[in-house]
Amino acid sequence: MNSTDFTQLSQFVHYARKRFELHLLAGAFTDSRDQPDIPSRAVWLSLVLGEVVQVTSLLQLQAETQLPQWQRWVGYPDQISHDTFGYVSERLDPAQLRRAGIWINRKLQRGKAFEASRLKGLRVVSLDADEQFCSDHRCCEDCLNREITGKNADGQEVKHTQYYHQQV
Repeated sequence: MNSTDFTQLSQFVHYARKRFELHLLAGAFTDSRDQPDIPSRAVWLSLVLGEVVQVTSLLQLQAETQLPQWQRWVGYPDQISHDTFGYVSERLDPAQLRRAGIWINRKLQRGKAFEASRLKGLRVVSLDADEQFCSDHRCCEDCLNREITGKNADGQEVKHTQYYHQQV
């Protein structure tokens, strides 16, 4: 992780602790391990922070957990292995994750975080944050467009315009 990512992650951790009480929320997660050496809270926080900075593998996430700042953020003073991430992920209770998602969603709604995402009175949220939808026929003045190459019924290549909205 470069220094820019590290600074942004530090800002995210500060914001999430203040706005969502991240430290308390993380403590609510348990898994089915008996007397674990590494607390579920530290594993869950590492997984969340890894997702925020788009860590692509559990091995890379393991390397990030060696950093002293990361260890302070998650409250565990040692490296967490990629095996532990996989093992704990399989044993986290989905009901707890669902309740946490609902709780975060309600806090965001109360803070009017989704108001700018309304389309004709409906709330639109994209979790992947890449592209919500695309169309070959419908468009509006805010649509982006791209040329797509496809095949027609006869198997011949044809180019057509595709319209889409992109969020970053």
